[in-house]
Amino acid sequence: MENKALYLETLRRDCPELPLREVEAIESGQNNDVLLVNGEWIFRFPKYAEGIGRLRYEVRLLKIVRERVSIPVPVPAKWNLQSERIGSVFVGYPRIPGEPLLDGQWKELENGGVPMIRGLARQLAAFLKALHGVPAGALEESGPEYDGYREWADLFERIRAKLYPYMSREAQRWTERHFASFLGNGSNFQVAPVLVHGDFGGSNILYDPRRREISGILDFGSSGPGDPAVDYAGLLASYGEPFLQHMIEADPDIEGLLDRVKFYQGTFALQEALFGLENDDPEAFRDGIESYR
Repeated sequence: MENKALYLETLRRDCPELPLREVEAIESGQNNDVLLVNGEWIFRFPKYAEGIGRLRYEVRLLKIVRERVSIPVPVPAKWNLQSERIGSVFVGYPRIPGEPLLDGQWKELENGGVPMIRGLARQLAAFLKALHGVPAGALEESGPEYDGYREWADLFERIRAKLYPYMSREAQRWTERHFASFLGNGSNFQVAPVLVHGDFGGSNILYDPRRREISGILDFGSSGPGDPAVDYAGLLASYGEPFLQHMIEADPDIEGLLDRVKFYQGTFALQEALFGLENDDPEAFRDGIESYR
């Protein structure tokens, strides 16, 4: 983390009451660098200028979300949101116990049997049901009105213009078919927008192995009005179709979203590559484009 020294200087200045006894750089996300301080505090620093506004929005959003959902979310307690300078803007909150529920840990859970997996599915189904139940009008700032067709048509155009030069012809043809079938079906855009998490994958889902339950949901920086199928697509990408079937057992309404869920899941790697290209993040670009070469 190349800016760690700058972040520590910022914390010493803005949080003088907090001794920096032990500071660990946690794997960075697409938009933020993350520090774990004294094993007790999480601090997130935007990596890009556009992330500053998103962080301000996220702090306001979390006040609404935490009163409505069944799984803990971050509770911001320390921040500097006034600056416009990268390295000076941050938010800090008490660390939520647990570890990201990623591939390695997920395989261990599968060995625990179906009842355990079903329990996690019920937890996440209840969380998303509550989150998606937050009316768009409850948000202080939701940005432009949600227009699903415009959003995904724009993404397709950016992929064609910027990523096609790096993709094989076969991958280009697959991408054309994938987007054409989705954009050509008007029913995909007759969706009442709800509050979505927007990045609902394993890296943002915390699991407490001692209590054997989901202990927290992180990173609402991509949240806003949208199609609820996007969040289930994140779970499909992280844990596969069998887990999504357990989600459907807990909430049968999910089944009606499956076509859109599968479309969105099929765009994630391309979105990562595009993000990397547009934000000068070579690692994100390489990870996303790899299977399309």
